[in-house]
Amino acid sequence: MRNFFVRVVSLLFVAFLSLVQAEANPQKGDAASGVKSVKEYVAKLGRYQVKFNVLAADIIYVGEYIVEDDSYYIKMDDVEVYSDGDLRYEVDNKRKEVSIDTVDKQSRNILDNPTRCFDFAESEYRSEVQSENGEELTLYLQPTAEDTDGEIFLTIDKKSGKPKKILYRLYDDEVEVTIDSIATVKQPLKKFSKAQYKGYDIIDFR
Repeated sequence: MRNFFVRVVSLLFVAFLSLVQAEANPQKGDAASGVKSVKEYVAKLGRYQVKFNVLAADIIYVGEYIVEDDSYYIKMDDVEVYSDGDLRYEVDNKRKEVSIDTVDKQSRNILDNPTRCFDFAESEYRSEVQSENGEELTLYLQPTAEDTDGEIFLTIDKKSGKPKKILYRLYDDEVEVTIDSIATVKQPLKKFSKAQYKGYDIIDFR
């Protein structure tokens, strides 16, 4: 079972990636243009890798993921996740466990199925410009759905649309994600191999 931190990061990145794919209306000004520029920036990457760190409750967590077509690899602290598009292998290196399950192909959760994180047809947030600082633009995203809580402050590069930082606020709690890098990669995507995790307990949920 994922801990509280992982669930918070999951919600944060789902929200962020929904914004990346959100439809933007150019008539709404700089905020809509900013959201659109993030979408266009990521769309051009092809097979790409994101490296990030998360500041939550004065603790820093480090993670990364790579996406290629329907397959992906995620690494965050002691957890690795592999998927070939059909099966998902979640490896807990601390507990020495491997959980196998089918992929929820409808999921847009970055930790469950990041390949679909750009499939959102419309934004779940109302956007406006929070601030501008040199080459950086910070967007304030407010949820429009009644059952959606939390606020997001997304900082991007004004010229390129490259995402740089996300501040997620839920009630009195804040989680800050700094995107260290996001770029196209050429190296092959890592694939799951049981031989690599010899001696681990296998839990099959299929």
